[in-house]
Amino acid sequence: MKHKFKDRLQLLMKGERPYTWARKVGIEKGLFQYYWQKEKIPTYENLLKIHRYTGCSLDWLLTGKAIAIDQIEDLPMVRETNPVYGTMNLRRANAIDDVKSIFASRNDKDIELIEGILEKICRPSARKSTTRKKGK
Repeated sequence: MKHKFKDRLQLLMKGERPYTWARKVGIEKGLFQYYWQKEKIPTYENLLKIHRYTGCSLDWLLTGKAIAIDQIEDLPMVRETNPVYGTMNLRRANAIDDVKSIFASRNDKDIELIEGILEKICRPSARKSTTRKKGK
């Protein structure tokens, strides 16, 4: 194993303060402090919270090992041909954070723009099926 569990947590935190990050994930400060300072592995429930928040693989989180290339297509968050594990997940997490920050800004023009982009991105199959039906 190349890194310790704490090292993998630091990668997932992307420079954020540990206890601030833990609060966002949903792990109480005292418990996270135990994991962080004593370098202990969290309970299954807290591993799942980290997994859900970051999108990282539980295998990677526990062992530091990347998944085999032939398993990549089965994962919803990773679609790279030669992955550096977690890169796509971190890019998506950053994009989600950006969208959240725009919505939090309450700037109507920004919100309308993002909603339009998301509608185009999230509903391409609906447009394709409508086009096919019209062509028949």
